Amino acid sequence: MIYINNQDKINRIKLDSNNFYVVADFDKTLTEGTSNSTWGVLANANQVGTEYKEKRIALYNKYRPIEIDQTISEEEKSIAMTEWWQAHINLFYEYGLKQEAIKNAIADGNLKYRQGAKEFLKKMCELNVPVIIISAGIGNVIEEFLNNENNYFSNIKIVSNFIEFENGMIKSIKGETIHALNKNIVSLDQESKNALSNRKNILLLGDGLADLKMISEEEKENAITVGFLEEKIEENLRYFNKEFDIVLTNKGTLDDVNNILKIY
Repeated sequence: MIYINNQDKINRIKLDSNNFYVVADFDKTLTEGTSNSTWGVLANANQVGTEYKEKRIALYNKYRPIEIDQTISEEEKSIAMTEWWQAHINLFYEYGLKQEAIKNAIADGNLKYRQGAKEFLKKMCELNVPVIIISAGIGNVIEEFLNNENNYFSNIKIVSNFIEFENGMIKSIKGETIHALNKNIVSLDQESKNALSNRKNILLLGDGLADLKMISEEEKENAITVGFLEEKIEENLRYFNKEFDIVLTNKGTLDDVNNILKIY
């Protein structure tokens, strides 16, 4: 189902290859709603031990309902997300995540593009439109997936949680941890800022209300925001329709987005 919530804004903002850039979440946005996440792909590809899997599932069952419950305050959610992300990272240390596990997990094919996403990224490259992927997932997994799909184009910048390895074993997490509710902390490098400086319009793609934080309140005036909603649709639809300019439910595609906005 497609919901157009701000037709006037869509009519006003004409996305042209020379005047906009893309800001996109990765998990369940560029990938299918039923696809593994970049955190979950390792366990589901049998690249880690049984104890890790059991503890990871317990964390997911505890914190995922909090993440998608729109009745819980943002402050309470943020505390919970910080706890979840840190607990999961600690599991990587506890069970000695190996660098080769990421490569093997991607090769097992447990991540799947949302319909039209691969073609969308290719077209953005052809049109020379910058794509900024801001993900609370694992940046190494995103890089490996894009490389494996021959989709890691020069116009793509990934801002995410990157694991640093030493002698093939996890050493540390680079920088401040990005979780589902703190994407507003993200800052781009100067090269990326320069690439965006002459582009006033934005196409934002996300699967949660927190993804709207990938841009500032001021930038939203010139942004078309698209939300993919596939969990607890009845409970969350009114929240999504209030905040996103376009909402797609039930396996919405990037082809749908292009059909509405006529980008290419």
